[in-house]
Amino acid sequence: MNDDKTLVSLSTLLHDESLYYRAPTYLRARVIARLPRKIRRTPWVVWRSLAFDGALAWAGGGITGIAASVLVFGMMSLVQPRQPSLMGEEVLSSHVRSLLSQHTIDVQSTDQHTVKPWFNGKLDYAPPVVDLAAQGFPLVGGRLDYVGHRTVAVLIYHYQMHPIDLYVFPTSEGSQAASAEYSADGYSIARWQQNGMSFWAITDAEPGHLDTFVASLKTQASSR
Repeated sequence: MNDDKTLVSLSTLLHDESLYYRAPTYLRARVIARLPRKIRRTPWVVWRSLAFDGALAWAGGGITGIAASVLVFGMMSLVQPRQPSLMGEEVLSSHVRSLLSQHTIDVQSTDQHTVKPWFNGKLDYAPPVVDLAAQGFPLVGGRLDYVGHRTVAVLIYHYQMHPIDLYVFPTSEGSQAASAEYSADGYSIARWQQNGMSFWAITDAEPGHLDTFVASLKTQASSR
């Protein structure tokens, strides 16, 4: 009898709205931004309902609360965002560090013929520099940075007020890393290889804008 009273009291407390903490509105946007693109395109309510309603349905059929929890977390694990690689972590740290130190640029110019020669003698390779102003991503300059145990070129583009850092360095011998896109700490990141170079692009702009930037860059680079 006491157990029944305890359960009733607990149920009453759980329905007391004064105990609820309502998450800020930006939290949903941040959660979605960290999901893979395929999952982001799935309506939020669909995968949420699949996980939680499915668990409740199983629980109603007699499955224990523990098993229902396993089902929930198992389904939720299907939408966990891709985690950055070690190089991705370095690129992310480098980008954030440059923003915090306000050392975002070494050579400031919208002219690719000014930015590209600036790297001469500073690197053991010549980074490709293309003008994407016509596509809505003007070049604003470049800088040197250090990732992956080497000095690398970083080309800085803008989308409206959002900076896009493009890390460019030669691929390692035999390297054939697949292209990848993901989000981390509120930043959209893309990596790919082309013409013997590894490219890493990172920005706080929406993932869709980074997609367009990458596609435009690939098109321009392939035509050179």
